[in-house]
Amino acid sequence: MTPHFFPILAIGVALVISGCTNTAPPVAQLPPPADCGASLLQDKLGEPVAGSSAADATVGGVPVQSKGDVRVIAPGQAVIQNYSESRLNLETDRSGNLVRATCG
Repeated sequence: MTPHFFPILAIGVALVISGCTNTAPPVAQLPPPADCGASLLQDKLGEPVAGSSAADATVGGVPVQSKGDVRVIAPGQAVIQNYSESRLNLETDRSGNLVRATCG
């Protein structure tokens, strides 16, 4: 082997080894999803809903906590389909009891 072969071999090995390392960029941390207050009501399903706005809405006699508007939706009621991340939707059954709480 010639003396020039070893430096070339060393460079080749270094290139191969460097190609095996993990150089992926770090995964960006997404901010936690915003919650309009719906997660606080998941254990209140079946309880009566009263009121119709953020100022007076209650579920099971307890005032709801929401960052934005509150919309109480009765079965068959027409609602505007515009999405608002901070709006709390309280869907009720025919008796006025909570069947679903969602953001939007």
